[in-house]
Amino acid sequence: MPKPQHAETVRLIYRLYLHEGWGWQKIANYLTDKKIPSPRMLIGAKNAGTMWHETAVKIILQNRHYTGDLVQGRSSVDRSNKLFHQEKGYKLRQQIDESKWYVVENAHPSIISREEFDSVQGRMAFKARTGFGGRGKKSLFAHLAYCAHCGKGMNYKNDREGYVCVTYQKRGRKGCPSHFIRHDELKESVLADLRQLSENALDRDSLVEKAAQKGK
Repeated sequence: MPKPQHAETVRLIYRLYLHEGWGWQKIANYLTDKKIPSPRMLIGAKNAGTMWHETAVKIILQNRHYTGDLVQGRSSVDRSNKLFHQEKGYKLRQQIDESKWYVVENAHPSIISREEFDSVQGRMAFKARTGFGGRGKKSLFAHLAYCAHCGKGMNYKNDREGYVCVTYQKRGRKGCPSHFIRHDELKESVLADLRQLSENALDRDSLVEKAAQKGK
């Protein structure tokens, strides 16, 4: 069973997501700001950090263990991929289809109800289906533009018609100052640079041609 402190954190995460409508990153930011120990801190991991990440929140929201079920065989270690281990420092884990999991229901006291868990899974599935609607409409530079302050990528925001620093989106001003540039302004700046490069290339070609003429 999870430690009592972690159990309270799990209940808080489910409440914030299900009843307050918070997203994974907003919940992670809140837990970090409140200095709530992360799961790796609670187990005493040597490389445990104080910051919560949205992936940790997502994993907790998807963990059926908190309903009282014992679930095993959700993943397996690929021991054959030694190159991955050497490069990453940990072994590659492969996810196993849910139909092949080993499940014992009501194996231990629950932290959250099955109704809460099922509601969360339904909401996450709905967001997965609808969350990408409208993206990429003008995101020409979404994977090419980078924040000048922190070096992270810039995401396109439909409502602002421009690009915002990824770090600022996740952590606010605590992570990075708000860097924003409108799509039209960035596009015009890039086109101006391309025109200048083109003109310089034409000038260079012209000089080369004149030099060749003189050399004849």
